[in-house]
Formats: sequence, C-alpha cells, structure tokens
Amino acid sequence: MLEVEARWLRARLQEFSDAELSPLLNLGSSDLHFRTVVQPWIDREVFAPLRARGAAIVHSDLKTLPGVDIAADALSEEGLARLQAVGARAILCCNMLEHVTDRAALAGRLAALVPAGGLLIVTVPFSYPYHPDPIDTYYRPAPQDMSRELFPALRLVRAEIVDGPTYAPELLRRPWLIVRDVRKLAGLQDSPSGTAGSRLRWLGRPYRVSCAVLRRE
Repeated sequence: MLEVEARWLRARLQEFSDAELSPLLNLGSSDLHFRTVVQPWIDREVFAPLRARGAAIVHSDLKTLPGVDIAADALSEEGLARLQAVGARAILCCNMLEHVTDRAALAGRLAALVPAGGLLIVTVPFSYPYHPDPIDTYYRPAPQDMSRELFPALRLVRAEIVDGPTYAPELLRRPWLIVRDVRKLAGLQDSPSGTAGSRLRWLGRPYRVSCAVLRRE
C-alpha cells in the first residue's frame, strides 16, 4: 500500500460514523509486522485512528500469522462462512484484485459479505509496475469501471484515482536497483513481467491507485 493511499483511506473512514464502520473486516491484511514495520503507515493512518475510536477490527488473510485474526479463503464455502460470522459493517479490500486468477468470483464473495447499508472500500493499482504476490494479472482498472464490472449490486459512493510518488525517490535511496531495472526495460532479464516489471517506466510519472467506496442499499 502506498502511503498516500493509506492517507486517502483514513480521510474516507473519518467520513463515516462508528456504527457504520464497526466491526470492520480487513481482507488480505498480511501480518502485524508488515502493517507496522514494513509499511508502518498502514497501521498509523488506517487502523490506529479506528482503534482510537473504539472500532472492532478483524484482520483476515490466507495464512495463520501474528496479527491475523482469521485465516480464511473467501472463495471457499467454509472460509466465506467464517468471514460472514464476523458480522462486519464495513469491508476493506486493498490491493487484492490484481493478485487472483478469478477476480469476478472474489468480487462476488466480497459483495456477499456486505450487509444492507454496509460499506465496501476497495483499492487496486491504476498505474503501477508488475508485482506478483504470488501472481499479478496486471488488472489496472479505473474505479468506475471496477465498480460497474465487479460490483453491480452495490452503489458507488466515491471513486478517485490517487496519485502517489514516482519511482525517483526510491531509486535515490537504493541506486543499485538501476541495474535490475535497466535489464527489465531492455527485455534482457527472464521475467514473466517483461518490460512491465521495470520501474524505470515510472521514473517521471507517478504511481496511481484506483480507490472506491461502495455501499449496499
């Protein structure tokens, strides 16, 4: 998650009441170390303010790890049942849809978790390099298109493409990455991403994220 994306989420969550947000189910949460150390802005911007409000937060991922409350696969019947048992009023799904082979199926499960009046907040890259986890389908939709194609039963409340940094600051911090990126850009490195994996394409243009807030009426 980009830091600017986390700040966008914080601003959007502040627009809703405690009753609209709690319990909140965070799907694809990763573990506590990732949220607080690797990308500390996730906890600082998104979850710490919610905890300060007294919101109940349930983190879910595929694996049993520290900081994961429910290890479940939403695409399985057993996993979906466990997630539904949370009784979430709000669902957070960030940067997941580009990493699954059947995003329509996952979107259907996400929609099934949203109760009447409930919220679904989704983010997905709009302009960003190939980043497999474990795959990257290179799904890069505008938020309005994502809403129309994947969540037709939900009302789109807000859609925004958020601009982040370019690759330049990261390259200045770690200049040795230039060798890897030049090889990818030239197609010299054997990679399933091809030249799409070279972050040099974002040296002068920003990373961009599609962000959407949806509600079930």
